[in-house]
Parts: sequence; structure tokens; C-alpha cells
Amino acid sequence: MLVRVLVVGDLHCNTSAVIRIIDCAADVGADLIVQVGDFGFWPRMSSPGGSSCARRRLGWIGTGCNCGGQMGTTTTYRLSGPDRSNLMGGRRRVSEHMWHLPRGHRWVWGETVWVAAGGAVSVDRYGRTEGVSWFRDEALSDADVDQIVADGEVDVLVAHDAPWGDGVLGRRLSLDLPVCDRGSWWPEDLLLESDSHMRRVRRLVEGVRASRVFHGHHHVRYDDLLGATHGSVQVSGLGDDRGPIDQAWMLVDEAGQPIS
Repeated sequence: MLVRVLVVGDLHCNTSAVIRIIDCAADVGADLIVQVGDFGFWPRMSSPGGSSCARRRLGWIGTGCNCGGQMGTTTTYRLSGPDRSNLMGGRRRVSEHMWHLPRGHRWVWGETVWVAAGGAVSVDRYGRTEGVSWFRDEALSDADVDQIVADGEVDVLVAHDAPWGDGVLGRRLSLDLPVCDRGSWWPEDLLLESDSHMRRVRRLVEGVRASRVFHGHHHVRYDDLLGATHGSVQVSGLGDDRGPIDQAWMLVDEAGQPIS
């Protein structure tokens, strides 16, 4: 039987959006949800956007289909620490029906190999607090990419950031221009760091020879073809909780192909 997967973009600790996503999953008959990062899990925080919000959402997810997600930039890295006591089959249990997919985690559906490789640069980090709302290890490192590539080829890459060279996103963000000419309000040094990270994701795509990529960090729903050394790569960007909910998810099969 084919697996029906709801791939979901950034939810940013938005309880209402999570409820709508679970409703969508039920409406389209999804077997499970794969969330691409920035779910917004903050168990250490006591604010309304923190632990109480996380507990409510985890309870709701527990009443729906299973959910697997990875880290982005706005999710606590407590889940990524050295304690591996709650790891099962490479996944880390968050609740009864919710799992964190650690960086480099692989799984197989049918004949298709998937890998999770979350991470991106917080271009707004100067307004955040290190160790609380942004983390030094939130981005993919060169060592991370090298290890994932060394583990072998995959078919589907679930990333958080986009690969460099994506035409749709490149035009939208004016990535062909120097950072000083892009008209962005983000600091130039962080834009350069973000560019480098996207190039790192591109190196990962090339290294594992992925044919399908999902990401959400840029909060734009689109589909594009990326010309790679091993052939054309289907890239899908997902929207987030602040836009129309139908832009924040895709229903795909076990090979990562859209189900209409």
C-alpha cells in the first residue's frame, strides 16, 4: 500500500495552524505528516508561545496521525543534544505520535530513500538571545554535509533551507545581486552567511544525488527544477502559518511525488 505523506512548512509555534494542518491531513487521508522545520517546540519557555503552547499542540497531534519533524531555526535544540535515551530507529520520540528526525536520519518507504537535513541561518538573530531563541549549531555545517554524503545516496531530501541555484527563489530574493543591492532589511553579514548555507545545501543535494527536495525556511510555496550534475532535481518550497494554509502543505506519495 502506498504511503500518503503530508509535507508541511514552518508552523512557528502557531497552535491554530497546527490544528488546521491536522484537519487537512484528515481531510486528504494522509497517513502521516513530515514537517520540514521551525515547528516551534519551546519546552524551556514559560510564555504563552512556549511550553504550554507546545504541550497543547502535542496533545492535539497525539489525537491525529503520526508526525515527524526536524529542526529549523526557531525550535529549541534541547532535542538535538547528547541524550539519545529516547531514540528509536534513529528517531527521537517527542510524544506518543510525534518524532524528531535528527540531522542525517534516513528512512525508506517502498523503494525510496529519504533523509532529513534541517538547519538554516537566522538572519534576524541580532534580535534574539543565543541559547534561547537562536543556536550556534542551528545551521548545517560542512562536517554535517560531509557525513550525510558519506552515508550514501538518497532519493528525497527533506531540508529546511533551499539549495543555491533555485531559479524561482533566486529571482524572488535577488540572489544574483550583491547583498548590498538586494533591498533587504537584514544585515549584510547575515545575508552572506545565509548565501553560504544555501550553497552548502546545494552541495548536499549534489553529493547525495537527490532527485526531490522539500524545504520551508523561506516561507514561499513554489515548485521548480534545479539543474544538478546528476540531472534535474524537483524542488518544492512550502509556505508557513502566516499565509493561506493550503500553501503550507503538499500531499505526496512515498516517492515524494504529488498526489492530486
